[in-house]
Amino acid sequence: MVDIKTFTEKSDLQLIHGYGDNGFRISGSRYSGDVMVLPRMTLAWSPPDLNNISFDDLAPLLGDIPPPLFILGVGQAPMQLYPDLAAYLKIKNISLEVMSTAAACRTWNVLMSEGRDAAAGLIAVDA
Repeated sequence: MVDIKTFTEKSDLQLIHGYGDNGFRISGSRYSGDVMVLPRMTLAWSPPDLNNISFDDLAPLLGDIPPPLFILGVGQAPMQLYPDLAAYLKIKNISLEVMSTAAACRTWNVLMSEGRDAAAGLIAVDA
C-alpha cells in the first residue's frame, strides 16, 4: 500500500492515508475495492464498467446538495474523458475531473485541507 501525506488532521473529514493492494486506507479504516468518498463518509462503490457508468452509480453523489466537484480516479492512468458523464454532471452543476487513482487520492487530501466541498469515485489499484 502506498502511503499518502495528509495536510490536515480534522477528525470529521475523510482523509485518504493510503491506496493499493486493491483498496484504500481512509480515516483509520481499510476499504477493499472501489469507493466513493464524500467529505464525511466513505461508501463501497461498484460501478460496473467506467465506459458504461450509469447515473444510478452516482446516487450517493446526487443528494439534496450535490458537491460542485466530482473527482474520478480511474486506476493507473485516465484513458478518456467520459463526455456523457461530464455532460450529465454539468446539468447538475457538478464539474468532473478525471485522473489516475493516485492523483485523485492526493488531490482529495488537498481539497479537504482547503475546506472544499467535493466527492470522489476511486477505482482500486494494485500499486
